[in-house]
Amino acid sequence: MAVTDPSVHYRDIVNSLTAAVLVLDSKLTVQFANLSFYQLFGGTEAETLGYSIFDINEAVWCEPQLRSLLESVVPHDVDVRGYKLEQTFPVIGARVLNISARRVSREGAVTEQVLVKMEDVTNAVLASRAAAESVEKTHAMMTEVHHRVKNNIASILSMLRIEGRQLEDDAGKEVLQRIALRVESMGSLYELLAINDNTGIVRLRPYFERVCHAIEHMASAENMGWSIEVRGDDLPVSIDDAIALGAVVNELVANAAKYAFNGRQDIGSIRVHMLDRGDEIHITVTDNGIGFDKDQVDPKSTGLGMRLVDMYLGALEGEIERESGPMGTSCFIRVPNRTRSTEFASSGTITAPRASRRTAVVAPDRRMNGRADHRAGATAAE
Repeated sequence: MAVTDPSVHYRDIVNSLTAAVLVLDSKLTVQFANLSFYQLFGGTEAETLGYSIFDINEAVWCEPQLRSLLESVVPHDVDVRGYKLEQTFPVIGARVLNISARRVSREGAVTEQVLVKMEDVTNAVLASRAAAESVEKTHAMMTEVHHRVKNNIASILSMLRIEGRQLEDDAGKEVLQRIALRVESMGSLYELLAINDNTGIVRLRPYFERVCHAIEHMASAENMGWSIEVRGDDLPVSIDDAIALGAVVNELVANAAKYAFNGRQDIGSIRVHMLDRGDEIHITVTDNGIGFDKDQVDPKSTGLGMRLVDMYLGALEGEIERESGPMGTSCFIRVPNRTRSTEFASSGTITAPRASRRTAVVAPDRRMNGRADHRAGATAAE
């Protein structure tokens, strides 16, 4: 049980506090100031006690908003918590104070007194401002870097297009077009980074939309009516993963645009669908074209596109399954969601280690039955 010792001097206890403390009456006249108050703000008891708080220390406390708050404590039983007062004080100079005030309670009943506590938080506030300025400078620097990279990529792209227009060899033109698409895919990424918050995170859907728009634009002269549609979850991924996934989607969509609708007179469709599976990202690229035969390879093709797909998926520890038939082709991609894994790790969540992955290619003579498309959520999304 608590024992009250009448020999304890409560003023001595208050004087031992490092925070400056004032006790005011209902008219906000100073009745008591502890030792820390005098040490921090100067003055004597004769210059402090019996005076309004707004008149002491060269009236430094007579700041309009603080005055309004203190005048509301007794009549309206208002608690002031964490009010920041930034002023130049007579003794200590420029400081930031954290001020709290409340009505005094005694033996369960409120009194007509106000307890005011003042803490010097200048160093903490200055450190916070310095950190915020550093973040802002870093943000501005990264924005400038992304703008420069985007502009440099745009310059390279212009040179590729100029060279392509001057070539008379169709095969050479096609090679430059495919290179330009790969370059433009990366340029779209840095354009997104330049106009967003430079968090290092890229939203996949707007990125894929830009990649597919570039393919549509470049193939506009040869486009006989096919269209590209991007749908699904707007997944956040890191810059490195976005570069790899953008390159993969670019190659698959460009292949479909070039080969899937040869000889077709009806309107074709290419669809890119994304699905968030928690620890995995599922991406499906489908078309309703003529399908392909692995035994009939385009003699002008170098196979570089699929080698790039395999290379990027290998770096992502992902895998791809391809199915093709008379009703079209489906490429089903599954990669670990490394951004989600990083979030779990930073929050202390432990996940089981993943088994190593390999790139898998399903034989093209298997008829497309919608299985891969269904697993990627395209059927459900309909």
